Amino acid sequence: MQKSSLNLTIACTLLCGACTTTVNSVEATTGASMAIADNAPLNFSGIVGNTLCVNARAIKNMASSTTTYAHIEQFMGVGAVESPSDSVYTPIRPHVFEVAGDGIVGEHFAMIAIEPTDVNQDMVTLANGGDRSRTEIKIAPSVGTAHDTFKAKEGETFSYAWQFRIAPEMKFSSSFTHIHQIKAHGGKFSDPPLITFTPLANGKMEVRYVGDNQKDAAQSITLGNVPLAAVQGQWIEAKEEITFSNSQGHYALTLRNQKNEVVLTIEKRGLALWRTGANHMRPKWGIYRKHNAALNQHKPDTVYFANIAITRGNKPDSNCR
Repeated sequence: MQKSSLNLTIACTLLCGACTTTVNSVEATTGASMAIADNAPLNFSGIVGNTLCVNARAIKNMASSTTTYAHIEQFMGVGAVESPSDSVYTPIRPHVFEVAGDGIVGEHFAMIAIEPTDVNQDMVTLANGGDRSRTEIKIAPSVGTAHDTFKAKEGETFSYAWQFRIAPEMKFSSSFTHIHQIKAHGGKFSDPPLITFTPLANGKMEVRYVGDNQKDAAQSITLGNVPLAAVQGQWIEAKEEITFSNSQGHYALTLRNQKNEVVLTIEKRGLALWRTGANHMRPKWGIYRKHNAALNQHKPDTVYFANIAITRGNKPDSNCR
């Protein structure tokens, strides 16, 4: 799809009420309605220059007919929400929803997982042999809107920034629970994630990496770790930069706590940060985990996410706040 630089005038009912306004010049595909107005309100979603912002809506705007899932997919593409467990319950129980600000961050997303009844995309329950569950949002593989621009191609550098809070009562196991992933779309090596944030029962959250030409996440390498006590129960700011290349791969990460103190930094060069045969790489946020008796049983575990910013390059045009 051909890109063009557009000076756009849009009706921005979703972003700033019933108004018409001129927006910044952005390089975009056909998803022009995602551009952000100069006078857009806090907690906006859309494109500012080279940055895609995805935020929960102000509570007063949530009474509209647009569901949380439709809101997310307007900016991240059709298929961005992976919440297969909703329909396991009667009545249907949404696993991704928007919640009010808490005085530290504004309105934000809550993503839940319930053990042992949740399922993965295959809809196979634990009782029938399923071994994992998934609640995540991602840049969708669907095509035709401006989110296409934020799919990372080989050799490109992308930056990702967001805030997350792991509920203080959430439990983990010795197996995997991923609350953030970088994954490939396409190719025979797309199954194992490239990068994960993986909290564990040993009291640490590991940042894991799986190189190219692997079909199993068991081949992961730990790039760094942080005590769970330093990140659980409070808002953590994450800033991640990746050059998606097998010859010039570069990974950098900084995590800061609510006091703006650095709790983890990672910088690695020489990593194979592309997947042979992939169409693109994209980020995911949520809860993807293996069933385990060590997890909380029959109650929702929650991870909260706010101010998601996806940037082409390493100089964001917005912090999405």
